[in-house]
Amino acid sequence: MVHVLDTRHLDRPGIIASTAVEADDGLVLFDTGPESTFANVAEQLREAGFAAKDVRHVFLSHIHFDHAGAAWRFAKLGATIYVHPRGAPHLIDPTKLIDSATRIYGDEMEKLWGQFAPIAEQSVTVLHDMDVVRVGPFEVRAIATPGHASHHNVYQWEDNVFGGDVAGVRLGGGPPVPPFVPPELHIESWQESIGKISALNAKKLYLPHFGPIKGSVSAHLDALDGRVRRWAIWFRDRMRAGHGEQQLISAFAQYVADELREEKATEDEIRDYEYADPSFMAVGAAMRYWQKHHSEDVSRFQSEDGQL
Repeated sequence: MVHVLDTRHLDRPGIIASTAVEADDGLVLFDTGPESTFANVAEQLREAGFAAKDVRHVFLSHIHFDHAGAAWRFAKLGATIYVHPRGAPHLIDPTKLIDSATRIYGDEMEKLWGQFAPIAEQSVTVLHDMDVVRVGPFEVRAIATPGHASHHNVYQWEDNVFGGDVAGVRLGGGPPVPPFVPPELHIESWQESIGKISALNAKKLYLPHFGPIKGSVSAHLDALDGRVRRWAIWFRDRMRAGHGEQQLISAFAQYVADELREEKATEDEIRDYEYADPSFMAVGAAMRYWQKHHSEDVSRFQSEDGQL
């Protein structure tokens, strides 16, 4: 049985989920949510008839705090933490990760994400692309899926996939959107990763933002792929026209809100999307992507139609 656990981050429902699956030897958890919501997750586990110590395996899509911040708490209770090889060193010694996040969030760090602690090396298991872990009656396969972050895995078990952030953010009745965040946004890799997920032909796709998608998995992934491309081109064209970061922040926030309205998202859902995937973060991510990987494409000051 699958349990979608609402972390209720800052008391907001339907934004960040952890996904628990029952196995013979306890629970398997896909992402943990931030440490600041550990008590909420533990309470939902109790309501489902379990305790936090029953979590024996934690599979992290990536190590951003909204996905992995509570991993150390479950490790302290005896869980094995599975993660991409590039993420493992930052779980064992989170100093650089904390410093990087503090530059973004400042004094809000503890309120947003809670406390931080290293995970003992023996509790961390690295999973490379296509590695398989048997947990009870089923196997979990890791698939390396960069784009949102270079250290990103999705996980397949039976006909299910836990998609992490590379499979998009989809809230309420809104459409899938790609969470562009610095510093590792890479458009071509993201599109390749969507192709990898699509090739799995999964019947169910679970998202950390938020829960199982409704309807066709392939239609969801096609819509996500199209939006990755459109958003990237939107930024490219405006950078070519000489738009600066502050100008892009306000313009992109309006662009996203208008696009969500066209896709029939409610005003409450539009606010939730902004909370789950802040539009200002996409600006820095996209500018860095174009300047680092395709500087010649944004050095001109005349927009052209084109495709990635």
